[in-house]
Amino acid sequence: IDEEHDNSYKQDAPAPRYNGRDTALMLARIHNADVILGSATPSLESLYNTKAGKFGYIRLEERFHGADGAEIEIIDTKAERLKRGMRGNFSIKLIQQIEKTLKAGEQVLILRSRRAYSPALQCRDCGELVKCPHCNVSLSLHRPSGSAAGRLVCHHCGWQGPVSDRCRACSGELMLLGAGTQKIEEEASNLFPNARIARLDSDTAQNKSYEVKTIQDFSNGEIDILIGTQIVSKGFDFSNLSLVVVIAADAMLALQDFRADEKAVQLLEQLRGRCGRRERKGLFIIQTSQPQHPLYQRLLCDKAGDYCMELMDERRDFGFPPFSRIVTLTIRDRFEDRAQRMSAGLARTLNAAVPGVTGPYTPNPDKKADNYIRHIRISLKKDRNLYIYKKAIRNLTAVFETKEKYAGHITIDVDPA
Repeated sequence: IDEEHDNSYKQDAPAPRYNGRDTALMLARIHNADVILGSATPSLESLYNTKAGKFGYIRLEERFHGADGAEIEIIDTKAERLKRGMRGNFSIKLIQQIEKTLKAGEQVLILRSRRAYSPALQCRDCGELVKCPHCNVSLSLHRPSGSAAGRLVCHHCGWQGPVSDRCRACSGELMLLGAGTQKIEEEASNLFPNARIARLDSDTAQNKSYEVKTIQDFSNGEIDILIGTQIVSKGFDFSNLSLVVVIAADAMLALQDFRADEKAVQLLEQLRGRCGRRERKGLFIIQTSQPQHPLYQRLLCDKAGDYCMELMDERRDFGFPPFSRIVTLTIRDRFEDRAQRMSAGLARTLNAAVPGVTGPYTPNPDKKADNYIRHIRISLKKDRNLYIYKKAIRNLTAVFETKEKYAGHITIDVDPA
């Protein structure tokens, strides 16, 4: 199982909801087969299983081709803005490094974790955000390359609509908030007019032939700068890539998820491994407004593994996985009051028979595709009662659905990603 830590192994919609990695382990157990879980940044669950003696542990001490790890440079964008050292989303320091790399005939990979041109639009006067009519989320502005026009798109339900320069609430002027991959591509084209630039994200990757051609062209040296989302971190080996850049890295740490730091360190280490993969030592630049964050400091000291152990200690203190199992029940309803009433009733039912019930609570976003959402989270200890409680959750939920005539509104997800 390559890159065993990857979130894409987890199927969360539609049913069945399962983890491909864990399914492979169960399949191997049934057939008495061996499994190799490969990763430069193992999941905390796998690290826990090695310490518990469930997994063997084999550490690769050398990189392929004997290359050294890339050097890391942290650029404080907050400080750079104060001394006017930014050109849009690119710091002058970064621009100089990119120019140096291109002059040497080498390639650059730039990660921006948000697609679109701008992730949100806001009214200058009343502060109202432009939101999807079917979801409680901001609409993103998508603008084709070289075009001043565009469309508003919801990244949750897929709704699209025309762009207006005026607020619907007060007719005030709308301004763009933040930058996605499309805007980064536009800025890069202006800053490096002689460079061959391409973009790879879930928008462009919908055309499979474009995705394959872009990767092949970059591998063959026909593209100088490749800009993309997490897609560009997926295990590619580019021999001429010497500079990897993360723009607005703080977005990875701002997620409302106890796994946010773990996912961030995995992504950053994967990106770091993309550059300098031969005899050369590459450069990995991270632009952030929080340079003192423990994650960046551990990366500078080449101690990402130590940071993972610190995260493991935090998980133990707070009773989070891998020291427990989490079951999330999601209630979706077109009527908000009924969603709240039913989720509260289900929580009371579960609370009477199962420990560790939290909720119902309102997630972010709390409305998708005209359905209001409530969550109930159950944290279960990994002991002999685990199977009993999971079975009770399933049975009690089924009885509740029948009694309340509420079938089709509740989903159960074990070990959510």
